[in-house]
Amino acid sequence: MGNFTFSKPHFPIYGIIIVGSIIMGMLYIYLELKREKLYNKQILYFFLIYITFALIGGKMYTTIINGEGTFWLSGLSAYGGLIGVVIGSIIFEQIINCNGKVIKYAIISLPLVYGLTKIACFISGCCYGIPYNGIFKVIYKDGLNISLFPIQILETITFLVIFIICHFNRNKKNIGYITLLVVTIFKFLLDFLRYEHIKIMLSKNQIFSLVLIFIILIVWIKDKIKKITSVKN
Repeated sequence: MGNFTFSKPHFPIYGIIIVGSIIMGMLYIYLELKREKLYNKQILYFFLIYITFALIGGKMYTTIINGEGTFWLSGLSAYGGLIGVVIGSIIFEQIINCNGKVIKYAIISLPLVYGLTKIACFISGCCYGIPYNGIFKVIYKDGLNISLFPIQILETITFLVIFIICHFNRNKKNIGYITLLVVTIFKFLLDFLRYEHIKIMLSKNQIFSLVLIFIILIVWIKDKIKKITSVKN
């Protein structure tokens, strides 16, 4: 029941979906920044940084964390791309002060982009789940050729739900920090359902997620202290 069997696609569906996911994220940011009355020129400059840092972050993460070849020949990690976008957004805000609007909407777009990219992983047969014989099991004939848990689809659903919730709470205080924490925590938890956990306790992704959670909390606390101090002065 609910058994899915895949062979490798004969056309570059992975790349098409990845590019489409990034475009969807950029479209969301564009619409929100236009609503906030930012100029088209400012948004264009940001998108140049957005794409550049997404590519650099995606390749650096794959090269360093996953140890896959050299920088230019390595694949793109969606997780690394998200981190690159955050760094790029912070740099952009330092150059052109937009009162944190660019950073906020860039962060809220992250679960949207990441969730959509996992569809590419599901179809292409990468980042697959643990062995599993229940409902909606997946078999990749060109891969392990065994029944696997459809972790990619669960990630898609999870992160799209996170995006919707965060979007409707976009005017809440600290929504950027909250979104980053929620995304990183769920990334950590869902990684337990990936195939590599058969042999290890924590994956490299999970270790990095824990480090990232710690950094987010530290920066958030420092930001709150800074704001309290400025009010008192």
